[in-house]
Amino acid sequence: MSRWYDKRPKLGTNLDKFKGMKQEAREPILNDIIELVKRSQPNLMTIEQAFDFRLNCSRLRWYEHDPHCWFVFNVLEIANVKTLKSVEDLLESIKERLVSVDDQLDSKMCA
Repeated sequence: MSRWYDKRPKLGTNLDKFKGMKQEAREPILNDIIELVKRSQPNLMTIEQAFDFRLNCSRLRWYEHDPHCWFVFNVLEIANVKTLKSVEDLLESIKERLVSVDDQLDSKMCA
């Protein structure tokens, strides 16, 4: 099954890293993305828009278990190309913070 962000490999690779991250590491990055979207496309950040976002309680995706992740993924799904590019650039600039729990374990085992 194809995901909306698979069309943007750089973005998709970085968004997938959120899955294995601890919440305390993930939250500040999600907040940075939210602030970026507020500046570039404030219309996506309204309560009315949030009511349009899907949430299937019987079949939750991994990012739907965290309200911030759910919100960011839904906002980005409808964001324009310019906003997505800005998010890609942001995530690339903080790549060292996009470390999953598995990556941390791998680096400890190799040390």
